[in-house]
Amino acid sequence: MRIAMISDAHGNLHGLDAVLADLDRNGPYDEVIYGGDFAFRGAFPSEAIDRIRERRYRAVRGNTDELLVEMARDGHYQLSITDDSQRHTPELQRFDHWALERMTSEQVDYLADLPLRIDIPGPGGERLTIAHATPWSAYVTVLPNAPEADARKMLVEPRAACTAYGHIHHAYRREVGDGLLTSVGSVGAPMDGDWRAAYVVLTNDGQGWDVEFRRVPYDIEAAQASLRSSSIPEREAIAADLRSASR
Repeated sequence: MRIAMISDAHGNLHGLDAVLADLDRNGPYDEVIYGGDFAFRGAFPSEAIDRIRERRYRAVRGNTDELLVEMARDGHYQLSITDDSQRHTPELQRFDHWALERMTSEQVDYLADLPLRIDIPGPGGERLTIAHATPWSAYVTVLPNAPEADARKMLVEPRAACTAYGHIHHAYRREVGDGLLTSVGSVGAPMDGDWRAAYVVLTNDGQGWDVEFRRVPYDIEAAQASLRSSSIPEREAIAADLRSASR
């Protein structure tokens, strides 16, 4: 069984298109799943959503997806926040407003209807859980060096043999007891010092889940030029972040 997970395009269409092309070259897959955060803080919010919809990939919703929906619906949307500090500040809401001005109501509805997690049974019934941040919230941050109890909860709560997630923009793997916890990195805004778009391939040959990390170069100069020619707030800073792969 072979499942690809891509996540966190953040409106970077150049990075996303490069990953989609890499998927086409390196398939086939039983399924490709998108891990949330489509549009926020990028030059192509609407187009990033459409790319995933056109391919009919299943997807989970990210924290910024939820916040976009809440803003579009004037607060009439249930967030999966666990603390009010996880909401966007007025400064960050500028990016939400900018993205929503370029999105359709149909795209907002699409984001609103996405599930918080997707569960996939392996060949022997070993569950793979895919979520944006955690299986219970799109906002909670679980870092590679998270306490053992937090890492274990990522597997125990969904009763998974493997949990794969995005959100932190750092790709890593961690053995937790007999289970596997992995973050897939970011397609559009890596924060681990490597600017190349990141995604993973999760495999199960009947002996449990394993993960392969992939990095895909793309035309980063074109991506930066698109940002600089747009009207998005802080476009110079976002363009610089793409190259430094940090924030």
